Amino acid sequence: MKVVGLTDIGLKRKRNEDGYLIDNNKNLFVVCDGMGGHKGGNVASKLALDVIHASFAPEQPEKIPEALSNSIQAANEAIWERSHKDINLHDMGTTVTAAVCYGNQLFVAHVGDSSLYLIRNHSIRKVTVDHTIAQQMLNNGLIQEKDKRNNPYNHILTRALGADRPVFIDFYSEKIQEKDCIILCTDGLTDLVDDQEILQTITNEQNIEAAARALIDTALKKGGHDNITVILLLVELGGK
Repeated sequence: MKVVGLTDIGLKRKRNEDGYLIDNNKNLFVVCDGMGGHKGGNVASKLALDVIHASFAPEQPEKIPEALSNSIQAANEAIWERSHKDINLHDMGTTVTAAVCYGNQLFVAHVGDSSLYLIRNHSIRKVTVDHTIAQQMLNNGLIQEKDKRNNPYNHILTRALGADRPVFIDFYSEKIQEKDCIILCTDGLTDLVDDQEILQTITNEQNIEAAARALIDTALKKGGHDNITVILLLVELGGK
């Protein structure tokens, strides 16, 4: 497994409230996009990453989904408690999209509107489904897919870590193949770079390091109005 992670403050924000985690020993990869409170966004995303990293320790491979759930619930509890003890951090929260690779299996846990994509054979597929009002409107047939990105409710989350206790987590499981590319990213990328542009950018680059940098640069060229975070994983089943 080859992996690279990059984050950028963007062109408009005063601080970076995104965060990411790469742990090759645990095959654990996480992106978070924090929000809320006076200083709450970056506190929430860092707290989530720290708790997930420390607590994720499945005893057997079949326990990976349960271990992911437990670690994310622990992060949710930690954010909830911290936000209710410090008035400056009230209403803070964060998205989380976490992936674990084990053999030819990909396990995904998801809350919020950060995304996970799978690229295979020159096609791209979004695995996660956003937890936003705009996505609910799309599901109910009130808007079309082409209108979702610019809908005023596209950034109104229906779920986030720290918002409720407990948090409801979506889980996905995918079979992965040699040379698949897995993308975890925050909405600072997907708001500005559509799926086909993501596919084309990665396809045009010779390695994932250059591809990750090119994705960030593309979002910056299109305005960079938010923090931008990307993790790219290239599947090599013969490796670790």
